[in-house]
Amino acid sequence: MANPQLLIDQLKLLVGTPDSYGTEEQRHEIKRLGRLASNVLEAPFETMQRLPLPLVAARIGQDCHVFSTLAAGQDSVDLDTISQASGLEPRILESIMDYLCNQGMAVQAESHRYLLTPMSRLLLLPLFGDAVTHFVRSHDNCLPGFTALHRALKEPRDSTLTAFQLGQHTDEDFYTWMETHPTNQAAFHRFMKAQFASLPTWLDVLDFKTELGCDAEATDVMFVDVGGGNGSQCAGLRRAWPDMTGKMILQDKPQVLERALQVEGVEKMGHDFVREQPVKNARAYYFRQIMHNYDDDVCITILKAHIGAMGNHSVILIDDKVLPDAKPPPRCARGRVHGCSQSGHEGNV
Repeated sequence: MANPQLLIDQLKLLVGTPDSYGTEEQRHEIKRLGRLASNVLEAPFETMQRLPLPLVAARIGQDCHVFSTLAAGQDSVDLDTISQASGLEPRILESIMDYLCNQGMAVQAESHRYLLTPMSRLLLLPLFGDAVTHFVRSHDNCLPGFTALHRALKEPRDSTLTAFQLGQHTDEDFYTWMETHPTNQAAFHRFMKAQFASLPTWLDVLDFKTELGCDAEATDVMFVDVGGGNGSQCAGLRRAWPDMTGKMILQDKPQVLERALQVEGVEKMGHDFVREQPVKNARAYYFRQIMHNYDDDVCITILKAHIGAMGNHSVILIDDKVLPDAKPPPRCARGRVHGCSQSGHEGNV
C-alpha cells in the first residue's frame, strides 16, 4: 500500500531540486504520473472549473505587466508595485495574484509579496506570449468573458460593462442573455444542477421547522425564495417539512417562472430582487448562489430592498460560496518548501 507521507516528502524534495532529480527518462515518467495523479485526485467539477482559466490568467499576467514586474525585481515584489505597473486596483489584483500562485505562475514569498516562477519566466518569452493569445479563443458561455477580462480591467472605473458583456458583445447581463440562447442556458443549468447534487444543502445544517417555524399560522409567509430559479429549494423544503404551516413563495423573472417546478403550495411571483420586496413579514428571505454574481454595491442594494419588508421574526438566509480571508502559507519560494500548497476553499453558508 502506498505511503502518502513518503510521497509528500519525495515531492517536496523534487520541488526543491527539480534539475537534479533523476534521469531524463525518469523525469519524463514523473511528469506523466504527476499529471495523472493530479487528475485522479481532484473532483470532476474541480477539473471542469480549472481547464479554461489558466490561459486567461496567463494572458492577464502578460498583458498587465505582472510577470515583467516580477522579473524586474531583485527580490520579491510587493503588491503595490505590481498594482502601479499593471494599473489594477490592489483589491482586484490580490485575487488575481492568488490564482496565479495557485497555478504556479507566481509564488507568495510573504504577505503581499510575490516572486516569479519558472513558468512565468517562460510566459515572458514572445513565443509563449503568442501561444497564449492563440489558444484563448471565444466560444460558448464563459470563455468569451474570461478572454475579455483583461480588457474589462482596463475599462474606465465608471464603466458599467462587465467582462461577459465585452466578450459576448452585448449590453445584457448573463442571465438575460441566456434567455435568447436556450442551448447555452440548458447546458448552464445542467452543469449547476450536477455540480451541487452531491453537496450538502442548507437544509442539512438548518432545521427550518424548529428554528423558524415555531408558532406559525396558516396565514404566515414562511419562505420566500428570492431569485429562486426553477424552485428546487422550495421543493427541498417541502420534502423536509411536508406538512408545513404557512405559505411558500418563489420569486424570479416571469420568463424563468414559466419553466419552474410545480411544487404543492408554492406561489410564483414575478419580482426583481434589486427592487423593494413586496412580501412583508416573511419568516425567511432566502438567497441561493446570488450574491457572488454581483459586486458589493449591488449586494448592498439587494439587502436594503429587503430590510424594510422584515418583521420581528424575519431572517435573511444567504446560501453562497465563501473564501477565507487568511490564505494558507505559500508552497515554495526560491526552491524552499514552506508548508502546504496554496489553494482556495469554498463552502456554503
